[in-house]
Amino acid sequence: MLDPTRSTPQAAAPSARLRRFGARWLCGLALTLSLVTLDRAEAAIVERIVAVIGDKAILLSDLRARAEPGLFQIYRTVPPGAQRNAAISQLYRAMLDRLVDEELETRAAQQSKITVSAREIEEALERVATQNKLTVVALLAEAEKGGLSERSYRDELRRQLLEAKLVNVRLQGRIRVTEEDLRIAYRKIVVEERQRLSFTPAWIVIGSGTRPSDQRARRKLAETIAEQARTADFAALARQHSEEQTSRAGGGKLRPMLPNELHPTLARVAIGLEPGESSPPVLVGENLVVLKVLERAESELPKYEEAQRELGERVYLEKMAQAKKTWLDGLRRQHHVEVRL
Repeated sequence: MLDPTRSTPQAAAPSARLRRFGARWLCGLALTLSLVTLDRAEAAIVERIVAVIGDKAILLSDLRARAEPGLFQIYRTVPPGAQRNAAISQLYRAMLDRLVDEELETRAAQQSKITVSAREIEEALERVATQNKLTVVALLAEAEKGGLSERSYRDELRRQLLEAKLVNVRLQGRIRVTEEDLRIAYRKIVVEERQRLSFTPAWIVIGSGTRPSDQRARRKLAETIAEQARTADFAALARQHSEEQTSRAGGGKLRPMLPNELHPTLARVAIGLEPGESSPPVLVGENLVVLKVLERAESELPKYEEAQRELGERVYLEKMAQAKKTWLDGLRRQHHVEVRL
């Protein structure tokens, strides 16, 4: 007989509130990294080329210099051995992709005559400092603590400003956010929240039978029960038809639980049901189940109408990220790119 408490891996818990998705391009800098400098003997490397873009070579020393803050963090938090080596390898691959993209963006900017002035960098510094309630001097001091010199920090700002200008010129006018996009995004957030909300289910379990003729008859019975469950007393239907003896006397009612305590197929169905709704017949193993959600813990999400502005920002950023990836993939196809890492 079907076990309602069959466990499955629990989904990662999303935020209790609808959050803004993605930070602005200037706010993503690592401003307050509390890292220590690696021993320079540890940092010794054998020089070699790790990537080629056209006639431009990226050296291992270039890669390591850009990855240094991440390396600091890995050396502080990941124990030596295979785990640390894997983390360093992953960091290098991600950073090398970024260096290749930056070179392609630089070439696109030169072609479009897009530049970033010293004044724009100063203004960006002031904005980031203000957002973090710091002076520019204090901001640069914090960056220094994280292993970023003032020059490196300004270079990072320049790269982000250049990228933002390129995105505005090449991609911004192509992004459209529709009402359907917003509703799909909201539904996704609702589903994520429901994965961690407790609810009280009830069910009617019908054995599917072994012979084809029995299976057809049992399927028809289950469909009839599901149709009746929309308007009739679910508990009465469960007491009359359910073959699951433990819950039958209680009208099919089960204890409060989380979705991942149900069979995965039923968990997906339960997440999609509103309190008071029942499902069509669901085949689970050798049984057909009509599931009903009696009640669910209160949602902490704002209503769709209240969340539309934030949803719009979230969807826009997601679409922009995908458009940017597609654009960069196109640039890679237009240039000779060889990765040797």
